[in-house]
Amino acid sequence: MNTNKTINPNSAKFVSTFIIGFLSILLVVSISSATTRKALKTAEENYISSCKQLLEGYSKSVQWYMENYHTSLDSIFYEELLATKSGDEIQKWIISNKDFVHKDFKMIYFIDEDNSAYFSDGNIIKGTDFTFSKNSDSYYVSDIFTMTSFENPVIALEEPVFYKDGRRRGTLCAVIDIYTFQQLTDKIQINTNANIYLLDRKGKFIINDNTDYIGKSFTPPGQEYKKLTTQSVASQKKGYIETQDANGQLVDLYFTGLPFGWTMTLGLYQKDIQQTYKNQTKGTIYSIIITSIILFALIVLENYIIDNFYKKQMIEAEYDPLTKMWTRQRFEKEATKLLRHGNTKYMLIESDIKGFKFINQNYGEKVADDMIFFYSKLLNSFTHEFNGIIGRGYADHFYSLIKVTEVRKAMTTFRETMTKLTEEIRKYELPFFPKFGITFYMPRANSKVTIQTLIGQASFAKSTIKDNMLTQYSIYNSRLLEQINKEHAIEVGMESAIENKEFFVMYQPKIALSSDKVVGAEALVRWYNKDMGLLTPDKFIPLFERNGFITKLDFYVYEQVFQFLERQINEGNQVLPISLNMSRNHSKPDKFMHDFLTLFRKYKVPSYLIQLEILERSVMDSNTLQEVTNMLHKEGFSVAMDDFGSGESSLNMLTNVPVDVLKFDRNFLLSSTTEEGSIDKKSARFIEILIELSKHLEKETVFEGVETQAQRDFLRSIHCDQAQGYFYSKPLSEQDFVEFIKLHS
Repeated sequence: MNTNKTINPNSAKFVSTFIIGFLSILLVVSISSATTRKALKTAEENYISSCKQLLEGYSKSVQWYMENYHTSLDSIFYEELLATKSGDEIQKWIISNKDFVHKDFKMIYFIDEDNSAYFSDGNIIKGTDFTFSKNSDSYYVSDIFTMTSFENPVIALEEPVFYKDGRRRGTLCAVIDIYTFQQLTDKIQINTNANIYLLDRKGKFIINDNTDYIGKSFTPPGQEYKKLTTQSVASQKKGYIETQDANGQLVDLYFTGLPFGWTMTLGLYQKDIQQTYKNQTKGTIYSIIITSIILFALIVLENYIIDNFYKKQMIEAEYDPLTKMWTRQRFEKEATKLLRHGNTKYMLIESDIKGFKFINQNYGEKVADDMIFFYSKLLNSFTHEFNGIIGRGYADHFYSLIKVTEVRKAMTTFRETMTKLTEEIRKYELPFFPKFGITFYMPRANSKVTIQTLIGQASFAKSTIKDNMLTQYSIYNSRLLEQINKEHAIEVGMESAIENKEFFVMYQPKIALSSDKVVGAEALVRWYNKDMGLLTPDKFIPLFERNGFITKLDFYVYEQVFQFLERQINEGNQVLPISLNMSRNHSKPDKFMHDFLTLFRKYKVPSYLIQLEILERSVMDSNTLQEVTNMLHKEGFSVAMDDFGSGESSLNMLTNVPVDVLKFDRNFLLSSTTEEGSIDKKSARFIEILIELSKHLEKETVFEGVETQAQRDFLRSIHCDQAQGYFYSKPLSEQDFVEFIKLHS
């Protein structure tokens, strides 16, 4: 007889599962008990830290609302207008823009240095008593005060206004009803057991759990209550004050100061804290029991849970958790089905939010998610209005596919919809600006185009908008692609072009009008690439200004000119001053001068042979331009203001920036020359006045773009100093320029 017993595999699995589960429960109980003892021991320490964090949360929320108000007020802070226009003109500006600011602003007004107030409701009050508007030289939040126009107390946000010379001009203010502010803060309640109080500098309540106290001065309910200041808080070793309320119940008070001078207080009843500890102990016991049950259940139901996990993964692949829209994968799947249907035309729109990364980093993930959710509802509504489909991609990216009949009609509808969308967005509490990339699916021409291709085209078109706040959308087309491909080829080859000396310098002579003799030249850069051929500056200079490569090219040109002049001096040839262009990207005077002089001193060239041409339209302000000019003069270089009269230079600059030469833009002459080749009389008189003004300011004058004898004769008649243009010579190579000097000196 065989005495060996056969063990049922399922029974063995059940026994082993039971044993593992039982041991796991014992382990959980042991760990949980030790954890509970430790938690109770450190509870008092954590209690203080938690209260401080809770108060910090309230404070950050209040600060966020105030910064939001500040941003809205800044949106109509037109510095040039406020610094120069009259009170009546400023009032017109405020009234015309009052609908664009935050809806909580009850009134906007401007107070000038004479205490005259200009209100957004059209009223003007001379000699007001709003003296608080002069309390600060920066953004300021007032204490509570009253205005006859409003039943409730109010607070004011104040932005100081200065004259251009730095003197105080007045204050731009926005008024907020204090009860409106109370309603906003009700939205940020973090703990129902906590009482939150906010007081201004004078101790008046701005926020109180009892609204009857709003606007009234703080009255201590007990002798232990200290004055609500950050100094009194700092004197408390525990970081809080223990006191009693009017009914004798113990209260812990915590304080913090806000950046704009207000004080926030958090009050917690000790009986609530003690109850929390009791609940924590009970909760721990319950959690041990529940955890044990769940742990055992997890072991038994492992396969079932795994199956549900995979189902959830599939759902998340189909629907976006935040917006409940289709994900990009689901959108592409549904869009692909639509594109297969016959000869239907479609419009694909990709949208995102300008500067969304900045919003996410500076306002937090919660604010960013709320914005995405709000924006998604708008897009969803407008897309479904035209029976389209929509999905969400990464972060702030959305995709819409809409059936259309004609491209022109579709674009008209899109622009109308975009206007409505902008109006809705303007109502949102935090301003943001969407941008759109658009492409069209034409079934006959695009029979092999996929939805992924269309998304790529729309995304590509949108990328060309960059940070232009005046442009909200771009349409994909073949010319756009060709332009971008050309720019890409230029960017790919620009570094090697420097190394291979593909850039070269041409010299356009400058002629003294009094004698028709050559007196100098301007250095102009050209680029010859074996694949792209000869490239003129208009093909690459704007791109280099955008990507920053222009500064490197500038110094390459400078060195070529220095080498040329040194060779001419060593060979005993006649040398004349050469003008060098200083691009608009040089924004740091000290760095520019250091790098420029380091390069210049490598060569034996006198400084009087070098003239720097600067642009007022550079990134520098007038003070920086003045600083650069003074530095160049100190080293013996002369300075010219380039493109004067192009619409980007001002007469006001001439009194601030001590340049030696004014170079008038070629378009100035071009627009003044009639079809017969003569100079228009009105334009001629205006040019003559500018030349006379330049003489009074002791500036030499040079006109670019002189192409006809009539232009030359006119400039000579009004005593312009020099001319530059094709009438005398096109830009010349080094050797040709040397020969030109010999013939025209």
